[in-house]
Amino acid sequence: MNRSTQVGGNMATNGIGTFRPFRVVVPNRVDIAGGTLDIYPLYLLIGDAMTVNAAVAVRSEVAVGPFRRGAARLSSGNFGIAVTAADTHGFPLGGKMGLLSRALRHFPAVSGVEIRVRNEAPVGSGIGASSALLVALMLSAGKLTRTACRRDETAMAAMEIEAAHLKSLAGRQDHLAALRGGLQGIRFSPGRVDVRRLPPGGPAGTMLRDHAFLAHTGIAHHSSDVNWRMIRGAIDGDGMVLRKFRGIAAAARDAWEAVNAADPRGTGAAIAAEWAIRRTLAPGVSTEGVEELLHDRLFRRLVSGAKLCGAGGGGMLFGLLRDPGDREAVVALLSGTGMSVLPFRLSGGPRFEETGNGG
Repeated sequence: MNRSTQVGGNMATNGIGTFRPFRVVVPNRVDIAGGTLDIYPLYLLIGDAMTVNAAVAVRSEVAVGPFRRGAARLSSGNFGIAVTAADTHGFPLGGKMGLLSRALRHFPAVSGVEIRVRNEAPVGSGIGASSALLVALMLSAGKLTRTACRRDETAMAAMEIEAAHLKSLAGRQDHLAALRGGLQGIRFSPGRVDVRRLPPGGPAGTMLRDHAFLAHTGIAHHSSDVNWRMIRGAIDGDGMVLRKFRGIAAAARDAWEAVNAADPRGTGAAIAAEWAIRRTLAPGVSTEGVEELLHDRLFRRLVSGAKLCGAGGGGMLFGLLRDPGDREAVVALLSGTGMSVLPFRLSGGPRFEETGNGG
């Protein structure tokens, strides 16, 4: 996998065959309950750990097309920056695209190619956008170099590439949601990850479509910092922290049971129970504005459960309406706090599209 492969125009040589411009689009995820438990070695310390999430139609996209012979280009639509090198192993490992540059070194070096990346979610959204973009890039590089791996191998490699780049612990749920789509119930045990999937168009998906809402707080969070503050005590063996994480695991199991039953009341109760514990795990998990909203009497009457996505500290707020007919009232409450409400739509898995020369 170390040999350089030249790609020119619409033709790739050195054994990888015809190359036509294409795009890979993957979903981001909302963690319903049990986030953080997907981080090694936390799930080993808790026992019967589970994470429940939903792939949503907020997407990450990678477009691949030809570039001039003897060079490669990587550009970000979000950051408005681009880097050029002799091949895809030459992009710098530092800066805002360092993670993607590192991931490209997992595949054979290629020149004569341009790779354009873009996230729909704002930076620091808490819905796994950077991890989903990493997955989209790895799927694109695997297709381009004809070295695609199985889904579980891609998820593991993406997690370890991310951890190596961040010099921090990293979880697995973001990559699994991007690779599978739909609703995920992920159980962790030594040497094994058992993933159960429900389709977005089934009864559970219909329940979430009718009851769920998603809003951006306007505050970007930094997941690695918040996650480390949450799990440090568990790794150190702090009994109180371990009990709290076991409570989160129990709430996640309750959430999965309720989601399977398409039960909005039970799902909302599990979300509320999970957040009641999570917000106490470390400073910075919640925010003043979110706490005020969640304690608002009208909001509590209309919403059965709500939580910040991912590590918290800002980003996206996710919750369930008690009655779908109250959506306009809840949107008004959220907008009144300065939050931006997004349509909540579930998503399938990765989508590969030929794009022609225009990308």
